[in-house]
Amino acid sequence: MKLYQIDSFTGQLFKGNPAAVCILESVLNDRQMQEIAVEMNLSETAFVSIGDKGCDLRWFTPAREVPLCGHATLATAYVLFNEGFWGKDKPILFNTLSGELIVRRNGDGSLTMDFPASIPKPIERDDLMNIASGFGGKISAVLSVPNELILIFSDLNELLKTQPDPGFVSGLAENGVIVSAWAGNDEFDFASRYFAPNLGINEDPVTGFMHTILTPYWAGKYNKKAFKAFQASARTGRMTTQLEGERVLLTGQAVKVFETELNI
Repeated sequence: MKLYQIDSFTGQLFKGNPAAVCILESVLNDRQMQEIAVEMNLSETAFVSIGDKGCDLRWFTPAREVPLCGHATLATAYVLFNEGFWGKDKPILFNTLSGELIVRRNGDGSLTMDFPASIPKPIERDDLMNIASGFGGKISAVLSVPNELILIFSDLNELLKTQPDPGFVSGLAENGVIVSAWAGNDEFDFASRYFAPNLGINEDPVTGFMHTILTPYWAGKYNKKAFKAFQASARTGRMTTQLEGERVLLTGQAVKVFETELNI
C-alpha cells in the first residue's frame, strides 16, 4: 500500500499540518485503519479508495475516526493530483461521512475544497470566568456546533499567547475548543487555533474544518464573504476562505514530505 506524508496549508516543508495518506489497494477494517493512525501518530491519517467517478475517503486521528477533516482532504487531493492517480483538470468527488466533498486543482497548483458550512450558535456558559482564566484572555463571544466549543477572543495578542492546559480543555467539549480573533490587517483577516486533547491532539497545527465554522461567523460580523485566514500554531498555516451560500471554499497549498510502501 502506498503511503504518503504531506504538509497541508503551506508551501514550505515542515510547516502547516502533516497528514498521512494511504492509497487503499484492498479493504482494511476499522481496527486496521485505527492502528495505522496510531502508528503514524499524526493529527489525521486519511484512507482513500479510488474509483472511476469518485473516491471514498475516511479520516482517523490517533484516538478515533472523525466525520470531517480539511487538511487530510487537502493532502489526499494533493497526492491524487500530483502522483498520477487523478487527472489534474478533473475535480475529485470524495464520498465521506460528511457527504460529498469536491476538490479542484487551480492553475497555480493550489487546491480548493468545497465543504458544507456550519453555522455556530451563541450559547451561555456559567463557567465563562473560569474559561477565560484558563485561556488567559478576555472572551467576547461563546458559540458552539455539535461536539465543539468556539471562543472569540477580544484581543489578538491574547489568542497568540494562550497555552491552556490540555486537562482543562478536555472537560469543555466532546471534541475540542476553537479559539479565534479578528486581525483585519494586510497579512490576514482573522487568526485561530484548535485544541483537541480528546481527539489525541493537544493543539492541531492547521484545521480545515473549523474554517467552515469561522468563515460564516466572521462573514456575519463584517458583512464580507472572502477572508485570508491564519492558524497561529507553532507550525503555522494559511488559507483563503470564501462563503458561498451554504458552502465554504477553502483554498490552500501542500507539499510532499515523503512516500513509502506499507505492508499490511
